[in-house]
Amino acid sequence: MDHPNLKMARHLIRPVRGGAAGVLVVFAILLFVASKAGIAGIPLAFILLSWFFKYAYILFDHTVLGYDEPPTLDIKMLNPIDEQRPLAQLAILGLIYIAVHYAKEWMGSTAAIIIGGTALFFMPASVAVLGLERHFFKAANPVAWVRMVLGLGPMYALVLAIIAGYALLITLLARFQVWFPLAIAIYMFCILSVFSVLAGALYERRHELGLETAVSPERARERLKAEELRENHRVVTEAYGQMRAGSHVKAWQQLHAWLTARGNAPEDYRWLCAGVAAWGDARYVTRLTQDYVDRLLTLKQTGEALDAVARRIAVDPSFRPKSAAATLQIARMAAEGGGAPRVARSLLADFPVRFPGDPLIAAADAFARRLEP
Repeated sequence: MDHPNLKMARHLIRPVRGGAAGVLVVFAILLFVASKAGIAGIPLAFILLSWFFKYAYILFDHTVLGYDEPPTLDIKMLNPIDEQRPLAQLAILGLIYIAVHYAKEWMGSTAAIIIGGTALFFMPASVAVLGLERHFFKAANPVAWVRMVLGLGPMYALVLAIIAGYALLITLLARFQVWFPLAIAIYMFCILSVFSVLAGALYERRHELGLETAVSPERARERLKAEELRENHRVVTEAYGQMRAGSHVKAWQQLHAWLTARGNAPEDYRWLCAGVAAWGDARYVTRLTQDYVDRLLTLKQTGEALDAVARRIAVDPSFRPKSAAATLQIARMAAEGGGAPRVARSLLADFPVRFPGDPLIAAADAFARRLEP
């Protein structure tokens, strides 16, 4: 889902799901009732519209935070003291109207059209700033609008295209005799969809805009990584307890089972070697490092194998790989391409003693003589 259109599709249709769908149905019916009540229905319509736009900003907040499911409308969300952004946006629209009016009076229709068109272009940016900052003056600042447009980049053009599409849809609906409650529901869907799409664009550009989210793929990966790390530490701690109790076989079996379950990954060996190095029993880190080196050689990661051996020898000069073949292979790499002749000489110094009767003793002895100064 790398294409912007695909990324935005789920934001586009979000209002037909969950709590947002309930808002569309209930508010469409109530507004229809208010329209039939004449003058008495005006206060109800005003209250419903106020609540609806409050919910639109709540949907905006949820989407920016990364929640995919629309929120369910709660009476606490409609507290007029807590949510003033719809009134702030209405005030900004009023300021734009005044600016356009006076531009027409003082500079003519052309200037008014230019100012009005510019304001329409930046209006979604103003809504985005108000939604994020919850501050009237920041949302009314043209500099903040420009920054928001630049931050959204191509996503802003997509938002404008969607708004234009909805405007065309509303215009077409006005020309047909659509059942009024259905028409109201469609109008409200268009509005909520615009809020969802605008918030979705902010969410998709969260890295460029420096936004903190509650839910995102990277946060999910961080949580999984943290849970995995806790589980890894638990396994090592239990194995350490077995070691302290003298149950070395059980301790090693637990470590080996953990490595096997994870596919004997080199990074797991590396992490585990670093952990058991502090246990105070060199047998564990020695055996793990030997297995780690064998695994690296099997995967043909020879450079990393040489590094692992060199690091261990620097701490424990008596360390050697598990087999004669691995020891000779690492020694040759260290001397011929690894730039570590000292490591090679250390590995070969006691080769016959480490691997008595091995067929590679003659080759190791010949190579050791070549390394003599």
